[in-house]
Amino acid sequence: MTNVAPLKNDEESGVAKAADDNDAAPIAGTQSLDRALELLTAIGSSPQPGLTLAACSQLLQYSKATTHRMLRTLVARDFLSYDDDLGVYSLGVANLRLGSEYLRRIDLRRVALPAMRDLVAETRETAHLATLSGSDVIYIEVVDSPEPVRIFSRVGDSVPGFATGVGKAILAWTAADRLASRLPEELSPRTENTLITRDALLADLAASRERGYAIDNMENREGIRGYAAPIFDHTNTAIAAVSIAGPAGRVTAASDTVLGPLVAETARQVSKLLGASPDAVLTAFL
Repeated sequence: MTNVAPLKNDEESGVAKAADDNDAAPIAGTQSLDRALELLTAIGSSPQPGLTLAACSQLLQYSKATTHRMLRTLVARDFLSYDDDLGVYSLGVANLRLGSEYLRRIDLRRVALPAMRDLVAETRETAHLATLSGSDVIYIEVVDSPEPVRIFSRVGDSVPGFATGVGKAILAWTAADRLASRLPEELSPRTENTLITRDALLADLAASRERGYAIDNMENREGIRGYAAPIFDHTNTAIAAVSIAGPAGRVTAASDTVLGPLVAETARQVSKLLGASPDAVLTAFL
């Protein structure tokens, strides 16, 4: 229902018959806008069925009359809906329209590129953005290392997902019932370090989930190590991964607890922009 709650003139509503001058004045300015957005966010994150007028007033620290005018505006614009029977406010359909339009306009490469550039500036290693197509990963963006000795990759390159950091980062957060379709029938070695048994690969994917990022320990290219973390969309599905990689002489095992978390944080930043939950990396596989 989308009716606006009437202000009651009784003790239950706590609203006097004659509002004071401040309540009668229109709400204006950036503070009021900030409070309205705060209210909208609070209602969106509140348990069902929603928040009452009294709860909203307490949240904003405004009088009920002032709070009611703010709520009435949000209802009129379809950002909130009011339930007459329950006396609560919940999110309105305008949020769905805006959210759908935001998702429609998202360009993963455009969203991820600034974070990838920051990652390269901090680590001085090459960053990759990749998606999984069948059992292969495809690089859709690359930011090169500024170092003269570096890994060379190209946008459009395709390699077996199970043998790469980006591939393992996506696979580690892929549901078990879908994982088989993401793996080739035979795990052919690309280097002497490639994981070529399913048991070894599954154990590695489990370890990746535990630490929050995958490690490519020279499994795809000789002498190249790297770290990768999953990128989640608004449904908390791992749709891509971001990584850094470089010569094993620089990217050593001693770097694991430093560079790995940096990559994971970059992935979290991109995931947030795509609408993922803050705890997606913890809950997506559950």
